[in-house]
Amino acid sequence: MAQFFVVDFDEPHVVAAGKGSSNIISHFTRVLTKLQVPAEVLPFRELIERGPTTDPKSYVLLHYNELFVVQHQKVDWLRAREAELVVLGHKVLHSVEHGRVIGHKVRQNKVLTAAGVPMPRLIEAGDSFGTVFSNEVSNAHVPVQLVSDERELDSTRYNTDYINCKYEYKGKPWHVSIRAMAVGEQVLFSWIRAGKGLNVRTRGTPVDAEMLTHFHDLLIKPSIDQIRDIAKSVKNAVGVGLYAHDILPCAETGKFFLCETNFKFYEGMYRFHMQSIAKDLPTPAYFNGRTAGRRIARALVHELDLQT
Repeated sequence: MAQFFVVDFDEPHVVAAGKGSSNIISHFTRVLTKLQVPAEVLPFRELIERGPTTDPKSYVLLHYNELFVVQHQKVDWLRAREAELVVLGHKVLHSVEHGRVIGHKVRQNKVLTAAGVPMPRLIEAGDSFGTVFSNEVSNAHVPVQLVSDERELDSTRYNTDYINCKYEYKGKPWHVSIRAMAVGEQVLFSWIRAGKGLNVRTRGTPVDAEMLTHFHDLLIKPSIDQIRDIAKSVKNAVGVGLYAHDILPCAETGKFFLCETNFKFYEGMYRFHMQSIAKDLPTPAYFNGRTAGRRIARALVHELDLQT
């Protein structure tokens, strides 16, 4: 027998903003239950009050925002809550130790690079470089910049070699990245994001099925093995989890690099932003919440060997 819990927190700066809708979580927990793996979503304190588990395959997925936890110094608080669950006999996904790695871009780069994940080279004080891509260490949706002068390099930021991901479409240049949604090493969905500026986001990607299909056929279709290898290497480094991998397809070498990864159940903004052209995109199944939930559940069963 196995059981699965998604545990929510109400502690300020720990809540799981931006990690996926409650509908998707409900979908995949219902599917898990149908697959003979009883699954629930409940508050942390309620699970604690149930006492010890006798199930050797009782998994708890901690539902929190890893960037918030690092930004607001909530690591020790969350570590203590996790310890309470472990004492009761539960196995933990999205552990605080993995969260503090993923929620801090410099730490993430060092840990994942050491584990064999292809990432842009981290630039630190005294390193030689050509052009640096500079971002905030623990934040999202913030301005980024390119730096080519050592005097302008801010060592408090996340600085890496710039990976040129500029591709042309109908004579116009676009910065292109790939968003891959994975459960452990199981890549469930991959799609294109594109923008005129360096900070490529779903919200700014053109709602243009022809363009997105063009880049999907150019970059994702022939390179799915590279995407899967990245997902597998991330899993080996920081465990089974629900991830959104942001991947940089280098226009000069054809090699894929992981820009960063985050814990994420579902990218609701992509569904909302692209809904009007969903049927014409290469990933129409993503826009059906039940289908997405079913794929997540089956991937979890496979990754955690939940069925005996």
